Amino acid sequence: MRRLFWFSLVVAFISLADVRPAAAQARYAVIVEGASGDPQYATQHRAWVDALAKVLREKLRIDATHLIVLTEEPKGSELKSTAENVKATLAGLAKTAKAEDLVFVMLIGHGSGDGPAAKFNLVGPDLSGEEWSALLQPIPARLAVVDSTSSSFAYLAGLAGKNRVVITATGKYAEHFHTVFPEAFIQALTAPEADADKNGRISLLEAFTYATRLVAQHYEQVGYMSTETAMLDDNGDGKGRTAAQAGDDGAVAALTYLDVIEAPKSSDPAVQALLLRRQQLTEQIDDLRRRRASMPAEDFDREFEKLIIDLATVSRDVRRKGGT
Repeated sequence: MRRLFWFSLVVAFISLADVRPAAAQARYAVIVEGASGDPQYATQHRAWVDALAKVLREKLRIDATHLIVLTEEPKGSELKSTAENVKATLAGLAKTAKAEDLVFVMLIGHGSGDGPAAKFNLVGPDLSGEEWSALLQPIPARLAVVDSTSSSFAYLAGLAGKNRVVITATGKYAEHFHTVFPEAFIQALTAPEADADKNGRISLLEAFTYATRLVAQHYEQVGYMSTETAMLDDNGDGKGRTAAQAGDDGAVAALTYLDVIEAPKSSDPAVQALLLRRQQLTEQIDDLRRRRASMPAEDFDREFEKLIIDLATVSRDVRRKGGT
Protein backbone atom coordinates (compact mmCIF):
# COMPACT_ATOMS: atom_id res chain seq x y z
CA MET A 1 0.00 0.00 0.00
CA ARG A 2 2.79 2.43 0.87
CA ARG A 3 4.44 1.88 -2.50
CA LEU A 4 1.12 2.57 -4.22
CA PHE A 5 0.69 5.73 -2.14
CA TRP A 6 4.14 7.00 -3.08
CA PHE A 7 3.57 6.15 -6.73
CA SER A 8 0.30 8.10 -6.75
CA LEU A 9 1.94 11.13 -5.21
CA VAL A 10 4.85 11.09 -7.63
CA VAL A 11 2.47 10.80 -10.59
CA ALA A 12 0.47 13.72 -9.20
CA PHE A 13 3.62 15.81 -8.91
CA ILE A 14 4.80 14.94 -12.42
CA SER A 15 1.40 15.86 -13.83
CA LEU A 16 1.67 19.27 -12.17
CA ALA A 17 5.21 19.93 -13.36
CA ASP A 18 4.11 21.12 -16.79
CA VAL A 19 1.53 23.62 -15.52
CA ARG A 20 3.09 24.88 -12.34
CA PRO A 21 3.56 28.60 -11.83
CA ALA A 22 6.84 30.41 -12.25
CA ALA A 23 9.49 30.25 -9.59
CA ALA A 24 10.04 33.39 -7.52
CA GLN A 25 13.73 33.30 -8.32
CA ALA A 26 15.50 36.05 -10.21
CA ARG A 27 17.64 35.09 -13.20
CA TYR A 28 20.89 36.74 -14.19
CA ALA A 29 23.02 36.10 -17.27
CA VAL A 30 26.58 37.12 -18.08
CA ILE A 31 28.04 36.73 -21.56
CA VAL A 32 31.80 37.20 -21.90
CA GLU A 33 33.38 37.39 -25.35
CA GLY A 34 37.14 37.15 -25.10
CA ALA A 35 39.92 38.38 -27.35
CA SER A 36 39.40 37.07 -30.89
CA GLY A 37 42.95 37.38 -32.22
CA ASP A 38 41.73 37.29 -35.83
CA PRO A 39 39.13 39.22 -37.86
CA GLN A 40 37.41 35.99 -38.90
CA TYR A 41 36.97 34.89 -35.32
CA ALA A 42 35.96 38.40 -34.26
CA THR A 43 33.05 38.30 -36.70
CA GLN A 44 32.03 34.78 -35.72
CA HIS A 45 32.29 35.33 -31.98
CA ARG A 46 30.35 38.57 -32.22
CA ALA A 47 27.56 36.77 -34.09
CA TRP A 48 27.40 34.13 -31.35
CA VAL A 49 27.26 36.78 -28.63
CA ASP A 50 24.44 38.61 -30.39
CA ALA A 51 22.52 35.37 -30.99
CA LEU A 52 22.84 34.28 -27.37
CA ALA A 53 21.83 37.70 -26.04
CA LYS A 54 18.75 37.64 -28.27
CA VAL A 55 17.77 34.15 -27.09
CA LEU A 56 18.18 35.14 -23.44
CA ARG A 57 16.15 38.32 -23.83
CA GLU A 58 13.43 37.33 -26.29
CA LYS A 59 12.99 33.56 -25.90
CA LEU A 60 13.97 32.92 -22.30
CA ARG A 61 12.75 36.34 -21.15
CA ILE A 62 15.63 37.26 -18.89
CA ASP A 63 15.20 40.85 -17.74
CA ALA A 64 17.38 43.18 -19.82
CA THR A 65 18.68 44.75 -16.60
CA HIS A 66 19.87 41.31 -15.48
CA LEU A 67 21.77 40.59 -18.71
CA ILE A 68 25.39 41.74 -18.63
CA VAL A 69 27.43 41.51 -21.83
CA LEU A 70 31.21 41.95 -21.96
CA THR A 71 32.74 42.06 -25.43
CA GLU A 72 35.97 42.72 -27.27
CA GLU A 73 34.47 45.79 -28.99
CA PRO A 74 31.59 46.99 -26.75
CA LYS A 75 28.39 48.47 -28.18
CA GLY A 76 25.76 50.41 -26.28
CA SER A 77 25.65 49.33 -22.64
CA GLU A 78 28.16 46.50 -23.11
CA LEU A 79 31.42 46.42 -21.15
CA LYS A 80 34.90 45.69 -22.46
CA SER A 81 35.87 42.12 -21.64
CA THR A 82 38.81 42.84 -19.36
CA ALA A 83 39.73 41.06 -16.14
CA GLU A 84 38.82 44.17 -14.15
CA ASN A 85 35.34 44.36 -15.65
CA VAL A 86 34.81 40.64 -15.08
CA LYS A 87 35.79 41.08 -11.44
CA ALA A 88 33.48 44.08 -11.03
CA THR A 89 30.57 42.26 -12.69
CA LEU A 90 30.85 39.17 -10.51
CA ALA A 91 31.40 41.27 -7.38
CA GLY A 92 28.19 43.10 -8.18
CA LEU A 93 26.29 39.83 -8.54
CA ALA A 94 27.68 38.67 -5.20
CA LYS A 95 25.88 41.63 -3.61
CA THR A 96 22.69 41.46 -5.68
CA ALA A 97 21.85 37.80 -6.29
CA LYS A 98 20.14 35.74 -3.60
CA ALA A 99 20.32 32.06 -2.71
CA GLU A 100 17.13 31.20 -4.62
CA ASP A 101 18.33 33.00 -7.77
CA LEU A 102 20.12 31.58 -10.81
CA VAL A 103 23.23 33.07 -12.41
CA PHE A 104 24.18 31.86 -15.88
CA VAL A 105 27.64 32.63 -17.32
CA MET A 106 28.82 31.74 -20.82
CA LEU A 107 32.35 32.30 -22.15
CA ILE A 108 32.78 32.68 -25.91
CA GLY A 109 36.17 32.98 -27.57
CA HIS A 110 39.51 31.22 -27.18
CA GLY A 111 41.23 29.28 -24.47
CA SER A 112 44.98 28.79 -24.40
CA GLY A 113 47.72 27.19 -22.36
CA ASP A 114 48.78 23.69 -21.43
CA GLY A 115 47.07 21.28 -19.06
CA PRO A 116 45.38 22.54 -15.89
CA ALA A 117 46.92 26.00 -16.35
CA ALA A 118 44.88 26.78 -19.49
CA LYS A 119 43.05 30.11 -19.41
CA PHE A 120 40.19 31.90 -21.13
CA ASN A 121 41.63 34.71 -23.25
CA LEU A 122 40.34 38.10 -22.17
CA VAL A 123 41.24 41.53 -23.51
CA GLY A 124 44.44 42.14 -21.60
CA PRO A 125 45.46 39.88 -18.68
CA ASP A 126 43.63 36.55 -18.49
CA LEU A 127 42.04 34.80 -15.52
CA SER A 128 42.72 31.17 -14.61
CA GLY A 129 40.03 28.65 -13.75
CA GLU A 130 40.92 28.97 -10.07
CA GLU A 131 40.62 32.76 -10.28
CA TRP A 132 37.22 32.49 -11.95
CA SER A 133 36.11 30.05 -9.27
CA ALA A 134 37.22 32.41 -6.50
CA LEU A 135 35.28 35.26 -8.12
CA LEU A 136 32.16 33.09 -8.39
CA GLN A 137 32.43 31.74 -4.83
CA PRO A 138 30.87 34.76 -3.04
CA ILE A 139 27.77 34.63 -5.27
CA PRO A 140 25.09 32.95 -3.12
CA ALA A 141 22.89 31.97 -6.08
CA ARG A 142 22.87 28.71 -8.01
CA LEU A 143 25.46 28.92 -10.79
CA ALA A 144 25.54 27.57 -14.33
CA VAL A 145 28.78 28.20 -16.22
CA VAL A 146 29.44 27.26 -19.84
CA ASP A 147 33.01 27.63 -21.12
CA SER A 148 32.48 27.05 -24.82
CA THR A 149 36.08 27.64 -25.88
CA SER A 150 39.12 25.66 -26.94
CA SER A 151 41.23 24.33 -24.03
CA SER A 152 38.18 24.71 -21.77
CA PHE A 153 38.60 21.26 -20.19
CA ALA A 154 40.82 22.78 -17.49
CA TYR A 155 37.84 24.80 -16.31
CA LEU A 156 35.80 21.68 -15.59
CA ALA A 157 37.84 21.05 -12.45
CA GLY A 158 38.81 24.69 -11.97
CA LEU A 159 35.21 25.88 -11.70
CA ALA A 160 33.62 22.81 -10.09
CA GLY A 161 31.91 23.42 -6.79
CA LYS A 162 28.81 23.02 -4.71
CA ASN A 163 25.64 24.34 -6.30
CA ARG A 164 27.28 24.71 -9.73
CA VAL A 165 26.59 23.28 -13.15
CA VAL A 166 29.76 23.49 -15.25
CA ILE A 167 29.85 22.70 -18.97
CA THR A 168 33.00 22.77 -21.12
CA ALA A 169 33.34 22.40 -24.87
CA THR A 170 36.38 20.15 -24.60
CA GLY A 171 37.07 17.01 -22.60
CA LYS A 172 40.85 16.62 -22.90
CA TYR A 173 43.81 18.90 -22.38
CA ALA A 174 44.91 18.11 -25.93
CA GLU A 175 41.69 19.53 -27.41
CA HIS A 176 42.93 23.05 -28.07
CA PHE A 177 41.42 23.81 -31.48
CA HIS A 178 38.66 26.34 -32.12
CA THR A 179 35.24 24.89 -31.20
CA VAL A 180 31.80 24.84 -32.80
CA PHE A 181 30.11 24.05 -29.48
CA PRO A 182 29.04 27.68 -28.82
CA GLU A 183 26.77 27.81 -31.86
CA ALA A 184 25.39 24.34 -31.13
CA PHE A 185 24.63 25.19 -27.49
CA ILE A 186 22.90 28.45 -28.39
CA GLN A 187 20.72 26.59 -30.91
CA ALA A 188 19.96 23.90 -28.33
CA LEU A 189 18.53 26.40 -25.84
CA THR A 190 15.43 26.86 -28.01
CA ALA A 191 15.37 23.82 -30.34
CA PRO A 192 12.12 21.84 -29.89
CA GLU A 193 14.10 18.65 -30.60
CA ALA A 194 16.24 19.31 -27.52
CA ASP A 195 13.21 18.91 -25.24
CA ALA A 196 13.74 15.19 -24.61
CA ASP A 197 11.12 14.81 -21.87
CA LYS A 198 8.55 16.87 -23.83
CA ASN A 199 7.64 19.10 -20.90
CA GLY A 200 7.82 22.25 -23.00
CA ARG A 201 11.09 23.41 -21.44
CA ILE A 202 14.77 22.76 -22.14
CA SER A 203 16.97 22.00 -19.17
CA LEU A 204 20.72 22.56 -19.19
CA LEU A 205 21.19 18.80 -19.40
CA GLU A 206 18.96 18.65 -22.46
CA ALA A 207 20.75 21.61 -24.06
CA PHE A 208 24.13 19.99 -23.35
CA THR A 209 23.00 16.65 -24.80
CA TYR A 210 21.46 18.14 -27.93
CA ALA A 211 24.41 20.48 -28.53
CA THR A 212 26.73 17.48 -28.34
CA ARG A 213 24.66 15.81 -31.04
CA LEU A 214 24.84 18.92 -33.26
CA VAL A 215 28.63 19.08 -32.84
CA ALA A 216 28.96 15.43 -33.90
CA GLN A 217 26.78 16.09 -36.94
CA HIS A 218 28.95 19.06 -37.90
CA TYR A 219 32.13 17.00 -37.99
CA GLU A 220 30.41 14.22 -39.91
CA GLN A 221 29.20 16.70 -42.53
CA VAL A 222 32.60 18.37 -43.03
CA GLY A 223 34.37 15.01 -43.03
CA TYR A 224 36.82 15.81 -40.23
CA MET A 225 37.60 13.95 -37.04
CA SER A 226 36.07 15.75 -34.08
CA THR A 227 38.49 17.88 -32.09
CA GLU A 228 36.14 18.63 -29.19
CA THR A 229 34.30 16.57 -26.58
CA ALA A 230 31.84 18.49 -24.41
CA MET A 231 31.74 17.67 -20.69
CA LEU A 232 29.31 18.37 -17.85
CA ASP A 233 29.89 18.42 -14.08
CA ASP A 234 27.19 19.23 -11.54
CA ASN A 235 28.17 17.23 -8.46
CA GLY A 236 31.24 19.33 -7.65
CA ASP A 237 33.94 16.69 -8.09
CA GLY A 238 35.35 18.28 -11.26
CA LYS A 239 35.46 14.99 -13.19
CA GLY A 240 32.31 15.33 -15.27
CA ARG A 241 30.97 13.15 -18.05
CA THR A 242 30.10 13.32 -21.73
CA ALA A 243 26.51 13.25 -22.99
CA ALA A 244 26.89 9.58 -23.92
CA GLN A 245 28.30 8.43 -20.58
CA ALA A 246 26.42 7.35 -17.49
CA GLY A 247 27.43 8.72 -14.13
CA ASP A 248 26.50 10.83 -11.14
CA ASP A 249 26.59 14.11 -13.07
CA GLY A 250 23.42 15.39 -14.72
CA ALA A 251 20.79 15.21 -11.98
CA VAL A 252 21.12 18.89 -11.08
CA ALA A 253 21.45 20.07 -14.69
CA ALA A 254 18.27 18.15 -15.53
CA LEU A 255 16.40 20.36 -13.05
CA THR A 256 18.06 23.62 -14.05
CA TYR A 257 16.26 25.84 -16.56
CA LEU A 258 17.09 29.31 -17.85
CA ASP A 259 13.42 30.13 -18.40
CA VAL A 260 10.45 30.27 -16.06
CA ILE A 261 6.80 29.46 -16.63
CA GLU A 262 4.25 32.26 -16.41
CA ALA A 263 2.45 32.13 -13.09
CA PRO A 264 -1.35 31.74 -13.35
CA LYS A 265 -3.35 34.62 -11.91
CA SER A 266 -6.71 34.68 -10.20
CA SER A 267 -9.05 37.54 -9.34
CA ASP A 268 -10.12 35.54 -6.29
CA PRO A 269 -7.76 36.42 -3.40
CA ALA A 270 -8.23 33.00 -1.82
CA VAL A 271 -7.30 31.19 -5.03
CA GLN A 272 -4.36 33.52 -5.62
CA ALA A 273 -3.02 32.76 -2.15
CA LEU A 274 -3.25 29.05 -2.90
CA LEU A 275 -1.47 29.53 -6.23
CA LEU A 276 1.36 31.35 -4.50
CA ARG A 277 1.59 28.58 -1.92
CA ARG A 278 1.71 25.98 -4.70
CA GLN A 279 4.50 27.98 -6.31
CA GLN A 280 6.50 28.01 -3.08
CA LEU A 281 6.07 24.28 -2.57
CA THR A 282 7.12 23.53 -6.14
CA GLU A 283 10.27 25.61 -5.69
CA GLN A 284 11.06 23.75 -2.48
CA ILE A 285 10.58 20.37 -4.17
CA ASP A 286 12.84 21.34 -7.09
CA ASP A 287 15.50 22.54 -4.67
CA LEU A 288 15.22 19.34 -2.64
CA ARG A 289 15.59 17.23 -5.78
CA ARG A 290 18.71 19.17 -6.77
CA ARG A 291 20.18 18.45 -3.32
CA ARG A 292 19.24 14.78 -3.29
CA ALA A 293 22.72 13.42 -4.08
CA SER A 294 24.22 15.20 -1.06
CA MET A 295 21.54 14.05 1.42
CA PRO A 296 21.02 10.84 3.38
CA ALA A 297 18.26 8.87 1.65
CA GLU A 298 16.02 8.85 4.72
CA ASP A 299 16.25 12.66 5.04
CA PHE A 300 15.32 13.12 1.39
CA ASP A 301 12.37 10.71 1.68
CA ARG A 302 11.07 12.41 4.80
CA GLU A 303 11.25 15.93 3.36
CA PHE A 304 9.94 14.87 -0.04
CA GLU A 305 6.96 13.05 1.43
CA LYS A 306 5.94 16.09 3.47
CA LEU A 307 6.31 18.51 0.56
CA ILE A 308 4.55 16.31 -1.99
CA ILE A 309 1.59 15.78 0.35
CA ASP A 310 1.37 19.52 0.98
CA LEU A 311 1.54 20.16 -2.78
CA ALA A 312 -1.18 17.61 -3.52
CA THR A 313 -3.39 19.15 -0.84
CA VAL A 314 -2.93 22.70 -2.08
CA SER A 315 -3.50 21.63 -5.70
CA ARG A 316 -6.71 19.89 -4.65
CA ASP A 317 -7.88 23.08 -2.91
CA VAL A 318 -7.08 25.13 -6.03
CA ARG A 319 -9.22 22.82 -8.15
CA ARG A 320 -12.07 22.87 -5.63
CA LYS A 321 -12.14 26.66 -5.76
CA GLY A 322 -12.20 26.67 -9.52
CA GLY A 323 -8.57 27.59 -10.09
CA THR A 324 -6.27 26.05 -12.70
